[in-house]
Amino acid sequence: MASIQKKEPLWLPNPQSISETNAAKFISYINQKHGLALQTYHELHRWSTAKASIQTFWEDAFIWLELPPPDSQHVHRMLGHSNSAKGGMFPPAEFFPASLLNITENILRGRADNEVAIHFAREGISGIEPVTWKSLKERIRAIRSAMVNSGVVKNDVVAAVISNSVDAMAICLAALSLGAVWSSSSCDLGSTGIVDRYRQISPKLVFADNGYTYAGKTIKLGDRIVDWSHQLDCDQTLKNVVLIPYCNVPVALEEIHLGCTMQSFLQRDTGEQLNFKLVPFSHPAFILFSSGTTGKPKCIVHSTGGAALKIKTDYTLQHDVRNTDTVFQYTTTSWVMWVLNLLNLSCASSMLLYDGSPFHPRPTILLELAEKTGVGVFGTSPRYLTELRDHGIIPYKSFNLSKLRVVTSTGSILSEDIYRWFYSKAFPPSVLLCSMSGGTDIAGCFVGGTPLLPVYAGEIQCKALGMAVDIFDATQLNPVSLGNSAEAGELVCTEPFPSQPLAFLGEDGNERYRSSYFERYGTTIWCQGDLVKQLPDTGGLVMLGRSDGVLNPSGIRFGSAEIYAVTETFPELSDSICVGQKREFDADERVLLFIKMKSGSRLDTGLAQRISGAIRDRYSPRHVPKFIFEVADIPYTVNGKKCEINVKNIVNGRKSVASGTIANPGALDLYEKYWQLPKEGREASHTPKNYEPKL
Repeated sequence: MASIQKKEPLWLPNPQSISETNAAKFISYINQKHGLALQTYHELHRWSTAKASIQTFWEDAFIWLELPPPDSQHVHRMLGHSNSAKGGMFPPAEFFPASLLNITENILRGRADNEVAIHFAREGISGIEPVTWKSLKERIRAIRSAMVNSGVVKNDVVAAVISNSVDAMAICLAALSLGAVWSSSSCDLGSTGIVDRYRQISPKLVFADNGYTYAGKTIKLGDRIVDWSHQLDCDQTLKNVVLIPYCNVPVALEEIHLGCTMQSFLQRDTGEQLNFKLVPFSHPAFILFSSGTTGKPKCIVHSTGGAALKIKTDYTLQHDVRNTDTVFQYTTTSWVMWVLNLLNLSCASSMLLYDGSPFHPRPTILLELAEKTGVGVFGTSPRYLTELRDHGIIPYKSFNLSKLRVVTSTGSILSEDIYRWFYSKAFPPSVLLCSMSGGTDIAGCFVGGTPLLPVYAGEIQCKALGMAVDIFDATQLNPVSLGNSAEAGELVCTEPFPSQPLAFLGEDGNERYRSSYFERYGTTIWCQGDLVKQLPDTGGLVMLGRSDGVLNPSGIRFGSAEIYAVTETFPELSDSICVGQKREFDADERVLLFIKMKSGSRLDTGLAQRISGAIRDRYSPRHVPKFIFEVADIPYTVNGKKCEINVKNIVNGRKSVASGTIANPGALDLYEKYWQLPKEGREASHTPKNYEPKL
């Protein structure tokens, strides 16, 4: 019998620099404080999630990451679960009930006035604007004073429909300094999406850019603002819609309900000093929203301390952001990554902030900016890295990336092919590529990266510190752990963690919270709804897609990510989406693969056969889609996630609500005809390009 070839790592920790990493320093701190002898990441993780020490881990991280104000009293230990929780995770446990903090204070603490806080770049505007800490503090102070004189107090909601800008950062930090609650949406969100979100949270102020630029086009938003502003004032909470002058375009201010200009708003500044309202650890700070692809977005409330502690733990201890780094994360204000980026500033020296398309006017624009500002940690997505590869861009040869130490990737699954491209020819071999997976639900990661372990193609390195992650058999109703058996299962968390949502707002919010994560295994086990497996030889984790979108032909369960890992290797393909079809009259589920071709390429029988053959060779004959169809577009959310559940519902003849969070809702119409496919059909390799189901 032939021996199985051992998988070789693409990246290994440098023994000479391990001691410089934050994780190694934290291990030393833990060992000295508790008389331990932890040596490896896995030992640290086991200690951080054990029932006897998980509370101690979060306490130590809270102190070591310097979250409490320096003059605060003794940091109290977290008390565990409330009586009503009775050892469960729902209702959420209360952490650090006697501790007070303020996120804005934490970010601004100890900063030198003349040093740069934000390197700001915007599409369509040449150059980089350096914003010093002194300038940022003054912006925050003036906005805060104007908020106070607009009647904003602790617990009020301040919202924004705004671009990824210094204005967004300053307005958010001003609100948080008061103990107010922040929520933001990106400018490309439609009126329905904005109303669906903000009607649930009754903001006192809404800030809005009057336009935005993306991919060379400037979009005016005056009419849209008029539309949603009149729909929002449903409970008389709203005091003003504050218009930010992004575009030099006249706006009929009188048509905007409760509209005022940013200039007139700032005239309410009375010059008072910048102060910080210290709030309890569990005080609400951020309201985030689920993607809302199948209905009204879930309204998720995150706590001040929970979000800050989890995000700083992830970025500092997992992904090794250092206080000397300039950091970058490409994001929009609708995405949880915007909140992570905000808190990331508390871990670093400065940030590169970019507003616009990552590929305009050149596909190298972000790399150019990273070179000019000396970015040390570069946050992006699999889609961006794939585009760089497809454009033939080799960052290593074209740019001076000598300060770059870490590239993080999230938003979707990073394929083996991209890992190999990254290390074979694209980036400096010393750079750590960290793929991570978590969610809006937890404001952080369940699984992620570390500078203490090797990197293997297609694998996330490890479970995140403090997160008692396990993998349960998805075919069993009772909790049965699969461990690192390489079997696919449900990603779960078996111990409370500080960044659990405080609540879901809106109608039936408490029930939506419970059913979202605790429907399957009860209130003691968080079930994320992701399909994952852990490999026994490397210990790495492989994300396989949403478990509610799992593919199950003939009893063989697998995730769409396995199909995408193959389609991404075909240069003719621009994109793809893969779903299962099992209608009421179908005896078994079959897999439908929809592909979007690149300009000038066409799907024919030969290409379909090659795709099917590649899937068969890599996995098994049962993985091969029953049909492969060419479509003109793939539906995505505004946060860049494929709308698999929407498409699955449509091809199974179920109603699918196209909410305002779908970036291209018209694309869903392309899939409606496929629910009437015949019960039995030809194999995918023989599916003609222009097959039209009979309607």
